[in-house]
Amino acid sequence: MKMKKGLRKELHRRELTEWGCQLLATRNTKEDADAFQGDFILQAIEANGCYCGGALFDDKVNVVVELGKMSDDPDAKLSKVTAWLESRPDIENWTAGPLLDLWHGDYEDKGEPSALGIL
Repeated sequence: MKMKKGLRKELHRRELTEWGCQLLATRNTKEDADAFQGDFILQAIEANGCYCGGALFDDKVNVVVELGKMSDDPDAKLSKVTAWLESRPDIENWTAGPLLDLWHGDYEDKGEPSALGIL
């Protein structure tokens, strides 16, 4: 059965699927947590046309990043977000999960960064 574009949009299907991934990071300090969190949201997430939801702790990040549709090139957006993390001297380790369909995909929480051996 062929699905009309309006229904695909409402259901977030095919070319209108919204992609994202889980992002975990650990900082090597708890200092200046508010400044780090603000910079993360403004410079890494919003500056790259993304959104995120999850938890920002003093020394940890555990969020799901919305990277847009395939036409928005989610891999490139994720590369920019992770490049920002790489550029930070206070980021000890980070990991990004696989791309997943944010509306219909099987999300498997990777847990706290310490559960991944990231300390």
